[in-house]
Amino acid sequence: MARVIEGAGKDVAEATGRALAKFGIARDEADIEVISHGRKGFLGIFKGAPARVAVSRRVSSSARAEELVANMLKLMRLSCQLHVTEEKNTLVIDIETAGSDGLLIGKGGHTLSALEYVANRMLQRGTKKSPKIVLDVSGYKRRRGDFLKNKALSLAEQVKAAKKQITTEPMDAADRSVVHAVLKSDPAVETRSVGQGRVKSIIVAPAKGGSQGKGRSRSRGGQRRRRKQPTQPQQ
Repeated sequence: MARVIEGAGKDVAEATGRALAKFGIARDEADIEVISHGRKGFLGIFKGAPARVAVSRRVSSSARAEELVANMLKLMRLSCQLHVTEEKNTLVIDIETAGSDGLLIGKGGHTLSALEYVANRMLQRGTKKSPKIVLDVSGYKRRRGDFLKNKALSLAEQVKAAKKQITTEPMDAADRSVVHAVLKSDPAVETRSVGQGRVKSIIVAPAKGGSQGKGRSRSRGGQRRRRKQPTQPQQ
């Protein structure tokens, strides 16, 4: 728990100065929360109230993220080591467990994704400038990414061969983004997510405009309708 010191004064500036002096830190090292802006007295009838602030030492996003994840794992009674890497406004936290990888990852990575979602919500609470947390367990996500790329390419080949759409099992947002990205460059197929909530399925279908596209109008019997030729005027 971060140390917090309160300060009081006739206004917020004075209260802040006193709290910083007690703490022994500079203004740019502190996070300051205004508890009360104070209140002036009135004609000696109503008493005034001092301004009050709470000051704590500013903690980096990286340290906060590591502490959040460590506390979550502690609540799960898992003994883990964390390795934090900063990459372009992203904090990659690789978790090493003592033989509990499967428990932490969960089926299809769902447990790990849920923990990542909670960690990000907690880090971003009160501010939108926090970096994104990406959780990994012993390189699982890299291996998962390779698996999803190969699976996406295989699905595309099946769709093109059968000329009909295929629906995947439910996936979280991170897995879906890999499949969409891999198949985006294939003009013969198209993808879309279907379902509710964070876990959805992906439909991989023949691209519109191809042999199954809208350009061909068919009757109930499956035969292509012929366009009626205009009647030539008699000479």
